[in-house]
Amino acid sequence: MDDRQLAAAVVDKWARSPWAFVRDACRTLDEADGGNVKPFPDLPYLRHICEVWGRHKMLAIPKSRRMMLTWLMLALHLHLALFCPRSAIFIQSKKAEDSDYLIGENRMLFLYASLPDWLRGYGLPTAKRKEYQVSFSNGSIVRAVSQGADQLRQYTATAVMCDEIAFWERAGETWRALRPIAQGGGRITLISSAAPGFFEVVVKGGLRTDRR
Repeated sequence: MDDRQLAAAVVDKWARSPWAFVRDACRTLDEADGGNVKPFPDLPYLRHICEVWGRHKMLAIPKSRRMMLTWLMLALHLHLALFCPRSAIFIQSKKAEDSDYLIGENRMLFLYASLPDWLRGYGLPTAKRKEYQVSFSNGSIVRAVSQGADQLRQYTATAVMCDEIAFWERAGETWRALRPIAQGGGRITLISSAAPGFFEVVVKGGLRTDRR
């Protein structure tokens, strides 16, 4: 097997295995260590979360500082954008500016820009950055939106990631807007630091609740 065949086999492996893509291809910024660029850590709990994410369309996961859950979820949604053409992905936070930061040069686009250079010779879609949006040459798009039901109703979403939803005033309203996406086969991921309220109810098994 020559070098091109080996590289093609690696790309095929990454396309089929989100965790292999995250572990082998993605790099992160370690802000606690002066912003140094580091390989994604091969930690058992991150691998487990990745595997669970692959099996379930709806997840609610509590997080804490230094857990790297936000990095992991952004990497997984980047994988979806790159390897599943025409995906419509939404990153949702309390404020649109927070979501835009998550898809920008210090988070998702950093992950994209840090992928191995040789990968660009094997069909890696190119990315174009606009305010509140990243579009890819394979037709996938990642949008940054704020909390609230109106942000999603006009779109057919492939996946939605809700960050720090425990601190949203409109968490319940947003969830009711998300439910049709989930029922239609879309992927919904809620992640947040712990706090009383809607997210606590969800984590304890009330994912179908209509609480505000």
